[in-house]
Amino acid sequence: MHMRKLLYIYIVLLLCGCHDSYFELGDSYIYESGRINKLMDKGTITILVPDQVLNYEFDDNYVIAYQKPDSAYYREYYINAFKENSDSTIRSQKMTDSLETLLKKMLSVPDCYWIIRKQDAKVFGPMSESDFNRMCKKLNVLIKMDKKYESRFLRTK
Repeated sequence: MHMRKLLYIYIVLLLCGCHDSYFELGDSYIYESGRINKLMDKGTITILVPDQVLNYEFDDNYVIAYQKPDSAYYREYYINAFKENSDSTIRSQKMTDSLETLLKKMLSVPDCYWIIRKQDAKVFGPMSESDFNRMCKKLNVLIKMDKKYESRFLRTK
């Protein structure tokens, strides 16, 4: 009996140690492991802003995010992995091409900014800081990111 209690405690501690950073942003939007995601029906997750989100803020209507993309990381973990795991159907090829187009756009801007409209999950971005500021005015986004939370992204292998 005593051994069983120790085993349960060990399992709970192990599971707690495996949990990445996870923050709820309202309306089924979450920040998890450096990404902004939307929890969908049936427990699926849609990635709205890929890895390396360094800062974000949200209110009832919007999520805004700052991202510092790393080309080697994206090539290795997104493009190559997706190509290896997708089949040869036209749909898979279109998804790969779409992902590659998004990544090229992200990597053309050293600092990427994003706006997510919660009402319809519309994603604006990636964009430069000046385009981001213009889009915030156009959409009447009133929230601001506190730059003190931006930190240098450290990738672990």
